[in-house]
Amino acid sequence: MSEAPVLIHVQNFEGPLDLLLHLIKSSSIDIYDIPIVTITDQYMTALRQMQDHQLDVAGDYFVMAATLMKMKAKLLLPVEETPAEEDDDDEPSLAEMQDDLVTRLVQYQRYQQAAGWFKQQALARQKFYSRPEMAVPAGVKLGKLAPGLTTVDLRRSLIGLTQRKRQPELPMRLVRSEQYTVKGQIHTLRFKLSQTRVAVAFGDLFDQRPNKEELVTTFLALLEMTKQHEVAVDQPNRVMPITVKPAKLGEEK
Repeated sequence: MSEAPVLIHVQNFEGPLDLLLHLIKSSSIDIYDIPIVTITDQYMTALRQMQDHQLDVAGDYFVMAATLMKMKAKLLLPVEETPAEEDDDDEPSLAEMQDDLVTRLVQYQRYQQAAGWFKQQALARQKFYSRPEMAVPAGVKLGKLAPGLTTVDLRRSLIGLTQRKRQPELPMRLVRSEQYTVKGQIHTLRFKLSQTRVAVAFGDLFDQRPNKEELVTTFLALLEMTKQHEVAVDQPNRVMPITVKPAKLGEEK
């Protein structure tokens, strides 16, 4: 019983453009000024080597080989010796074929660079671990919103606050230590709410031009106080702003 021939993979190419681009880079050829004769000879040599090693060469490789051979023939054959009957108005000129080849190679090279960037991002992402969503521990009572008010309404109000006109940020800035903490903003909110006997508009709990750190930390502090039943969040109707008040204020009659 005869054994199947061993296949030797000399190079893994994903198509004729990949092979052609490899030859161009290996010979340090300018992609916008390709010597057709030289690159055609190198391509045909590489194609024969792939066949000699019994590699499965797809038909696209031979289509590219025919295109290169045609371009080489147009380049080497004098114009006056071209048979008149072979003239065809629809036949692309050598310059047009070269431009088309360069365009395809440049586009393929961009796809390769983009694929390489995505691969780097994927490798970098593998270094991080995303913790799955945790269930609410037993015994923890979640704060309830007033009827008709949902977390979507809170999120919409938060987005509205982030869209307040702020001073343009510089593209570069110094990295400073943490200025705001959830615990600290809880004390700040408690103080603001203790100064009034009425409900406070949601937006009034923030400065006129808050930075992102203050905005996010204050919002997290408000959510924590809601969970601990320290404050009550309400919205009388859809056209009125969301209001916040101490929970004990809502219990008073």
